[in-house]
Amino acid sequence: MAVAFLASALLVASFTLWRCAGRGSNGPETGPPNPDRPTDEAALTLLQGIPLYRALLNSKALRSGQVDAEGILHVEVDLRAVLEPRLAAMGFPGGSELFPATARGTIDTRTAAGTTSTVGLRESWSFDGPAPVLDILDRTHVIPAATLALQAVPGTPSCLVRIRLMPRRLADPTLGGAVLASWRDRANFAERLLGHPVRAEIAEDLAGPAVFALYDGGDDTQAEAILALELRRSDRLSGLLDMLFGLGALTEHAEVVRYRGVSTGSFVPSAGGSGIALAIDGPILLVTSSRARLESAIDARREGSLLSGDPSAPGAFDASWSAVSSSAFVRQSWARLARSTDEPKEAPIAAMTASLHPEGESGWRLDGYGPAPAITADPILPFLRSVFGRRQR
Repeated sequence: MAVAFLASALLVASFTLWRCAGRGSNGPETGPPNPDRPTDEAALTLLQGIPLYRALLNSKALRSGQVDAEGILHVEVDLRAVLEPRLAAMGFPGGSELFPATARGTIDTRTAAGTTSTVGLRESWSFDGPAPVLDILDRTHVIPAATLALQAVPGTPSCLVRIRLMPRRLADPTLGGAVLASWRDRANFAERLLGHPVRAEIAEDLAGPAVFALYDGGDDTQAEAILALELRRSDRLSGLLDMLFGLGALTEHAEVVRYRGVSTGSFVPSAGGSGIALAIDGPILLVTSSRARLESAIDARREGSLLSGDPSAPGAFDASWSAVSSSAFVRQSWARLARSTDEPKEAPIAAMTASLHPEGESGWRLDGYGPAPAITADPILPFLRSVFGRRQR
């Protein structure tokens, strides 16, 4: 249950990427949109040419939009108008209050001169003011980018996400405000049941860097995942997992075995579908979608079979969150999440990249590049939605 609470916190962090996308950091610096000016026809035409934006941005959400002399689109968006109906449909009414009210960004749709590739979007969005959903991300750049965690990512994932967590925020009794009150109540109950200050121990033992790797399945509706979190210390979490494994074995809801010297536990829901497998291997906490994926992660650490190529988004090493995706599963899932009727059909997929950087005292900047809005580089929310959706059915 402790790991479930941590996973829920990561789910909340992934919601932040549902805001739209914008111009990359290398684009021209031009002025912000003017809310007093109506959205011009050229801006509407550009937005209508991007399927995900066509589905997400309606007249209530789009506050202003203008195209400058260089062909760069400048927009201001009411994030809560975009997010609230979709979060409410997923069982999170009021969830938009976790996000800033406004996003200002630029979108450059121009194809690089002399190329014949699909038009790419170069984007950058700025978010000012309090953003509770981002509070668990580290904005100091004191901790390094995930390095040890990459040792547990074998083969060639279709998506790779690097995350810098601020672990101490997980123990904040006000984390998420009123919107996440019921989640905190469940965590309080779990702590009383186990007799452990679970959140405080997790907050103290996590080092901060983490990696989420996703592997496409047999078609674009299936995927498996590995989450690897670096630890400062592993003894207390090992004891907690052993207790969890023991309870699961007693109730016959868990398979507990040792694999290559590591105590592992896997849980499959009674309704079927994807389960969860956990282990602590040295300084790494592993959470995977199946026992096979868990064992492959342990094998990678033992045999040094590191992921192929170590793909990284631009700015990944100094970003609080970054992602690279070439996944058909993620691409189709975002189209469905946005309720877009223009789901991409072509087999080849160009890589999407995105990175989230702290800006000033409390702001953030999301940069991205690829054939679709930067949000479509994020695999975490589509994957969790897929898992929960199968269990509900």
